[in-house]
Amino acid sequence: MNRRIFLARTASAATGVAFGNAAFAQGTATTAAPQNRGAGGRGPGTPANVAAARLARVSLMTLNFSSMLKFPWSQNPNENQTLSVLDLPQMYQDVYGVSHIEFQHNHLIDSTGNQQQRPPDPDFFRQMRAKLDAAKVTATQVNIEIGEIPNLSGEARDKWMISARQWVEAAPILGVKRLMLNQTGLNEETKANCISVWKEIQDYAKPRGIKISAETRGAGGGRGRGAAGDAAQPSGPPPDPRAAPRAAYTLLENVIEAAGGYSNIDIGGVGAPDQQTLHDAIKALYPTSSGNMHIKSSPNWDIGAAVRFTESLGFRGHYSIELNGHPAIRQVYDQILPNVTNPLTE
Repeated sequence: MNRRIFLARTASAATGVAFGNAAFAQGTATTAAPQNRGAGGRGPGTPANVAAARLARVSLMTLNFSSMLKFPWSQNPNENQTLSVLDLPQMYQDVYGVSHIEFQHNHLIDSTGNQQQRPPDPDFFRQMRAKLDAAKVTATQVNIEIGEIPNLSGEARDKWMISARQWVEAAPILGVKRLMLNQTGLNEETKANCISVWKEIQDYAKPRGIKISAETRGAGGGRGRGAAGDAAQPSGPPPDPRAAPRAAYTLLENVIEAAGGYSNIDIGGVGAPDQQTLHDAIKALYPTSSGNMHIKSSPNWDIGAAVRFTESLGFRGHYSIELNGHPAIRQVYDQILPNVTNPLTE
């Protein structure tokens, strides 16, 4: 996947506060820390000592563990590939107490040789579903990186649509109700084509109970020419650093509404220079939310504040952590859990 992996901010010193017996509580208390936390070389850690209702709001992407994963079709895995993709669901429960997993599509198919449009294998999907059920883990989403849709046309579009339909048809084997496509390259020139492709696959998926979403990438899917033109003006007031992110997520918002699709808000991919811009983007895209939200970290804003704001809008879906490795994941995990206030209903 062409996405940046953000390193977690250095954790600020904080006092651990237990939650008590209530499933949800107001305030910004820090998660009570298990002894084996995973930071500083002390192992991956253990589940936070919090109510199950809080843990139910967290999901983890398989992308986070890409460098560690080995697959049934792996040829000569390297020394770092020590974790079978089939063992991820149980690891999520053992280390994090998390019962939701988000897949990269190439972690579910043999994509060796860069065959990104290889069709799903129902037999392997059934193997994975058995592992999910045994661990009591739900697959929340598959990110299908089978091509960037804004510039698709002709034979390339036909091939993409065939592949996308195959993923829609295979998703129920895993129990998945969300597929996320790739709208990299979205701008004013490609907007109409992006809507056309997205609408066609969403219309195919809707009767099957599948939501087709896209995340904010960069500043929401690509910047148009307007921002560059404005920057070239020799006079006038200084440019507003919030203008480009706002324009980009507004473009994505318009495309989603026209296509009948859904937003997968990515709070690390909004391109927000500050907390308020981040909140503006979340609020704008919230009405079309698929019920899944990606969480990265940035020095520009506070994750706990972003979660509290999203909860205040009524969000009851998944906060899916997208960071590389246990220590970074654990820091964000600890910032999400104290700040969720709504039960999972998505």
